[in-house]
Amino acid sequence: MLYAKLQSYVGEEFLIKTLPASLSNFPSTRGIRVMKCPNNPLIIGELKLSEELYQFSIIPHTELQIENQVVTKETILNNFSRIYIPCKECRIKHYYTFILPLREPLKYEAQRAAQTQFNRVHDKVLYAKWTQEDKEMLKKLILQFGYGRWNKLQQLKFANRTKQEIKAFANSLLRSIVELLVNYDLGAGIVNLIEENPDDPYIETNQKDWELQNLKQKLISISKRILMLAKIREFIKKFKEHQLKNLGIKDKSQLKWDYLLGFIPSSSFYSQRPSIWWTRKHDSDLIRGVYQYGYTNHLMIKEASDLCFKDLSTSQNYQEFPFPETLNKRVKKLVQIIQKFDGFYDFDNLAQSDDEEEKSWSIAEKQALFNLLCDYGVPIGVDGRQNWQELKDKLILKINKFDKNLNQLEKMVQTIRTRCEQMLMKHKEREFLESDSSELEIEQPPSSIGEIRDEQGDEFQISYQDSQKFSKQTNMLHFIRKNILPQNQALFQQHIQSVEKELFIDIPEYDPKIHDIQIIITLSQTGFNGLQPITLNNINIIMTTEQILNRIEQLCSFFKKIRDQTNIKRKPELKDDQQKKIKPNTNGGLNEIQLPYQVSTSLKLVSLGRIIPSPAYHSEHNLFPVGYKSIRTHASMFTKGKRCQYTCEILEGSDGKPLFKVTSEEDVDNPIIKNSCTGCWVHIYNKINELQEHKKSKVTISGTDRFGLLEANVQRYLEELQNAELCSKYKFKYRNVTQDF
Repeated sequence: MLYAKLQSYVGEEFLIKTLPASLSNFPSTRGIRVMKCPNNPLIIGELKLSEELYQFSIIPHTELQIENQVVTKETILNNFSRIYIPCKECRIKHYYTFILPLREPLKYEAQRAAQTQFNRVHDKVLYAKWTQEDKEMLKKLILQFGYGRWNKLQQLKFANRTKQEIKAFANSLLRSIVELLVNYDLGAGIVNLIEENPDDPYIETNQKDWELQNLKQKLISISKRILMLAKIREFIKKFKEHQLKNLGIKDKSQLKWDYLLGFIPSSSFYSQRPSIWWTRKHDSDLIRGVYQYGYTNHLMIKEASDLCFKDLSTSQNYQEFPFPETLNKRVKKLVQIIQKFDGFYDFDNLAQSDDEEEKSWSIAEKQALFNLLCDYGVPIGVDGRQNWQELKDKLILKINKFDKNLNQLEKMVQTIRTRCEQMLMKHKEREFLESDSSELEIEQPPSSIGEIRDEQGDEFQISYQDSQKFSKQTNMLHFIRKNILPQNQALFQQHIQSVEKELFIDIPEYDPKIHDIQIIITLSQTGFNGLQPITLNNINIIMTTEQILNRIEQLCSFFKKIRDQTNIKRKPELKDDQQKKIKPNTNGGLNEIQLPYQVSTSLKLVSLGRIIPSPAYHSEHNLFPVGYKSIRTHASMFTKGKRCQYTCEILEGSDGKPLFKVTSEEDVDNPIIKNSCTGCWVHIYNKINELQEHKKSKVTISGTDRFGLLEANVQRYLEELQNAELCSKYKFKYRNVTQDF
């Protein structure tokens, strides 16, 4: 029988199949060897199980820490208890997590509670005091702030309710979720959150109270969100405790939040950043903002006076606030990074920056890269991503024998950007202090935020003026390439009438529809240093460089306001011709969708197709229905800078395997037919790559993404198709197949 397992810091698993069991430091037939260290005792501890309470415990034979507390006597182990065996010799720390098997978690939770005389009598009087609106509000707030935030919930909506009342109904909600979950990993995690004392009131589970039947499709994502918010709560709590205890801080307003993520290496933050200007400071404030103002409450996070995002609305550096979906993904990414430390957060030690990596760059290379970024920024490829290969090609023209790879280039760009942001923040703090107290003596800030020295002792310095220039010009170029120019200047064309009405320019016969696009494209292609006076199309008037820059600043400021307003709004309601027609069936699923359905700005779903339950027509992560059809708007294979529509279809092959077909509206007589959807789109990307001035050495693309098969809404409807439950390899994400059977 498998009772539990210990999982080490580096991912090793030790299965506990017999009890009692010794945790040993040597091979043993009756114990579990969890370490190989000559400097520790042979027997470390003994695991036991109380059958009546189904409760695990450990008896230490040497110094142990459970949840950061030193233990010397028998101690109870809960699911996900963290165990640490101190050792000064081994390079890899002896951290372990105690994990219970994937059984029905509520069964044992109820069994233990019953044996320990917990109150299990439904409180009818308390239950009658809460309306359905109260319960809906509680559910909403728990999904926004997480379980256990009783003070916050009282402050927001439940000032007249006690914490015990709120907790009792919250526990009922969590148990109701677990009853419907088929994922026992998530179920065990949710049960482990429940806080309950013997004298607490008890509210029994009732699916109707929480209207979870209508949310079956979303229970997995709801559970993941609750667990994510619990991790944020635990992380913030430990940070506050550390600051108050170790730094002697008595006032919580004096907490040094810049240290929140300081122990995590810089390299962990590079991928999936919401914007090119995004730094560790923004990550810290995002986590802090979610804790303080709630998950998805982006408007309050953006405007909060105690967070750094408030400066974006007044910034002249065109740093647009990221889209809600992008911020949500970043929060999940940050929580994943935090979870890797398994609760052992070393807030005392700031992670070392990539100094060794930095030293491999000469002063000349750093200076050339800095100048190139100020002039040209980071290019954007046809796929909407930063084109590091093009940036490297331009840098090679300025530096002989430049040998850095694209990963090293990206890291150095982020290092320079971070230092510029730090310099600007230091300057702002200095201005604030000067305005706050004229009598306060303040040391003048250094002209550089730090010195980077090579082996000859030369210096590469970034001044405040350099930082201003870098931030303004790189962000302006990125904003133009990412917002104004894509999709055949869709944003510009949409608001052209407002541009003509609101943005006056004192040049006779100047036509914004023609000339604004002309000067914007010129700047994007040449950069700032290459910008020369332009002869305007059709009117033969020369526009000076100063006039061009002033006009482009006007346009960027105008469109930044529009983009900011768009980014913080909720998604608009679908129009009547786009509405999903949803009819609930007995399984809580979806029966009908009105097609065509606009999934996103670049994807339209035309047909769902039919399921063939053959192994060739599905995988672990995707379904490939015959007759599926979607239309993807993407860069043209034939005309650089143009976008067109590609019709994506899944066909039934003659050899028992599906065929994938993509047809460009520009070449309907020559469709691309391959054995995989990725094969089709690699062919398209190679054609697009050939049109580019700076070609990529290797093209990578996800065909399932381009077909729309990775879209959550599309997957939901495909999972509801007839015979989908017969696809044996496929792992359902939104449909509860076990309960269907």
